Amino acid sequence: MRRGDGAHPLDDIPAAAGRSRPAWLDWLDASDPGQLRLRMAVEVTLAIGVVLAAEWLFVRASGALQVPVPASAPAAVAGQLWQLNHALLVIAMMLGAILAMITGFGVGMYARARDQLITLLFLPGLLLAALAVGLEVHVRVASLALLVLTLTVGTYCRRFGPRGFLAGMLAFMGAFLGFFIQGYVPLGEFGWLAAEVAIAAAVVIVVHFALFRPRPALAVRRMQRSYVARARAVASDVASLHAALARQPQDAGSGQRAERRLQRQLLRLNETALLIDAQLDRQTAVAAGWSAPRMHQRLFDAEVALRNVARFAPAIAQRALAEPVTSAVGRALAGIRDGEFGTVLAAAEAIRDALDDAARGASPLSEDDRVLLHRFATSVTDFAVAVRAFRLNSAGQAPASAADGEFRTQVTTFGGWLPGSAAIAGSASLERGGTGWLERLRLAPYARTAIQMGVAVTAAIIVGDAISERRFYWAVIAAFITFMGTNTAGEQLRKGLFRVVGTLVGVVLGALLAHTVGEVVWAQIAAAEIALFLGLYLFRVNYIFMTIGITVLVSQLYVELNEFSNQLLVLRLGETAAGAGVAMLTVLLVLPLHIGRVARVAARRQIEALADLIGRCEDRLADPASAAGADLELRAAARRVDVAYQALTATVWPMRTPLFGRQAPRIAGFMATVVAARHYANDLLLDASAQAGDLAPAATAALAVARSQLSASLAEVTGALGPAPDDGPGQALSPAGRRYVRAASLFARAADVLPDRLPTTSSRLALDDLQLLDGALAEAARWAGVPVTDLDTTARTTLG
Repeated sequence: MRRGDGAHPLDDIPAAAGRSRPAWLDWLDASDPGQLRLRMAVEVTLAIGVVLAAEWLFVRASGALQVPVPASAPAAVAGQLWQLNHALLVIAMMLGAILAMITGFGVGMYARARDQLITLLFLPGLLLAALAVGLEVHVRVASLALLVLTLTVGTYCRRFGPRGFLAGMLAFMGAFLGFFIQGYVPLGEFGWLAAEVAIAAAVVIVVHFALFRPRPALAVRRMQRSYVARARAVASDVASLHAALARQPQDAGSGQRAERRLQRQLLRLNETALLIDAQLDRQTAVAAGWSAPRMHQRLFDAEVALRNVARFAPAIAQRALAEPVTSAVGRALAGIRDGEFGTVLAAAEAIRDALDDAARGASPLSEDDRVLLHRFATSVTDFAVAVRAFRLNSAGQAPASAADGEFRTQVTTFGGWLPGSAAIAGSASLERGGTGWLERLRLAPYARTAIQMGVAVTAAIIVGDAISERRFYWAVIAAFITFMGTNTAGEQLRKGLFRVVGTLVGVVLGALLAHTVGEVVWAQIAAAEIALFLGLYLFRVNYIFMTIGITVLVSQLYVELNEFSNQLLVLRLGETAAGAGVAMLTVLLVLPLHIGRVARVAARRQIEALADLIGRCEDRLADPASAAGADLELRAAARRVDVAYQALTATVWPMRTPLFGRQAPRIAGFMATVVAARHYANDLLLDASAQAGDLAPAATAALAVARSQLSASLAEVTGALGPAPDDGPGQALSPAGRRYVRAASLFARAADVLPDRLPTTSSRLALDDLQLLDGALAEAARWAGVPVTDLDTTARTTLG
């Protein structure tokens, strides 16, 4: 349906929505939510480039650390002095580049400009302090011990939040650089180093606040473009899957592949929605004419509606429905995919007409078909309405008012991204685990990682030094990096492996580029900057890309230092493999935080979040009047379910491989049931919110019995997934003696005593949702090892 001015309904959505937009921009928005990766990669690469130029100019203009070359010096002496001066110039540039890279990573951990500025001013001083200590300690054994101490204490400093995390990294880099340049720079020349660090800090501050300072409203608009692009990708996949199933419903293999792809797309859409929600509690992020609750509601409604479209469309395709109905369904899907919302609304109306005919007996639709088509028509309509309203600066919007309620985000981000498994791993580390004494040991996550880091780095120094006394630091860095951004033993093992694979590929590319570029300085810098940019941009896609980029950059650095050789790159590979191997052994043998232990906590959090949402919806069903105005709280509970699901997915992802044997299908089965439960819970939210009036007394009484049984069963599941007891033998996580008792028949009994017999009333649909939820949660209980039994409602319970 087009508006009177002839504009397209999607024209009001921030620039991403028009169909004339280039496909590559749509792809960029869909692959990189809010352009977070692109902006970070551009900022760090640009800052490093400007820092390199500034340090070069400073050294050339001031002669910082440069040794005068007497005109009368012999050629051999002059050549040596030139090499020394060149090395000192490279040191200045490298010092500034390291500061630019680490602060470029870290500045995004803070959303407010003031916090970012404090961080950028605080970190250089810490780098200089550690650098001075590194320069002063000349005994090799003491210097190596300092590296271990700095890394261990720096890792423990993660307890102080992002600044502690960044401080630990820069302290290590300062001590590390001090150890390696003490043969070039005496402590008496420290003032020049301080000046070079100050220049780099100034450049980083100028680049960041001139070009990349926080603009919350623009950040939300970029994220909205990503949301729309990802929604369009979901709609396209749904339309394709529906068409394929309608043509060949028996092609199970192809359908399963398409379904898995669709679930990945839905997960990415939900990620974008959560990232937008995370920013809406800042007033400056909300456009004029809008309120945060209203924007959140449109966002939530559109996402839930599209999730339902993705569920119902394949189910409709596999039913033998009449051609007018299937044609209307196809038009609705094509309209969503193409942004033709007039077509969507017209198709939904045609489906409702068919349902009216069925209600009069003029159409042979079964009750299940009617419910499915009703839900589909409602979902496509809700999506069209929500997306058309999901725009900024709309003159047609009523002014924001107190009636919208107070919005409080349920989403916490780290560096602009969802935190993955970090919070779950932190909780698991503080809980008693399995039967072994190491598993039962409770430690703060930063303390556990600090101990592991100290052991791994000490071993890496020993092994790396045995391979090469001069280049041992590559093993140290490989061990250090293995613990960065990882929270469980599974994640650390994967990252260590990726480090080795990336180094192997980077060695080959680095050698090729080094021989191709030669000693042309501008080409070396260009090659290094491009490699770094690609590594940073693809870092979150796979850590292998970052390792490739850094290895290529290092190869160019050694060309510039006149130390490059193919043998040197092979040595780097060997040292990296040694360091990664040491780290991998450490996380398995020293205070391991096994991924299965963390996964149990994540699964428990998911079930608890679902139980909370179900309970709130049941409250709304039982007494709509007392829950008036509680829609915002219901959506907040639904968002907590989404947050828990994102954390669960991030936690179990390393387990869904053949390496975990029989655990892999168990995890996949549990995740499939959780996906279904999330869908049913969102349907329950919508149906409970749409309820017109109170239930009849008999239905209310039946609902109370049913919800009590479901609540008790969910408590059994969360108890089985809970922490080990503080005493007794460690049979902590055993579900022995627990059972999940089905409540579906109780909800069915409540539905039977509803006065309205129509299958599509909100009350009946809500009770159907609860039956489906009970089935999905019972299956989740089985995967969690909790026995499931059915309930004979006639024998056990008297209703009404």
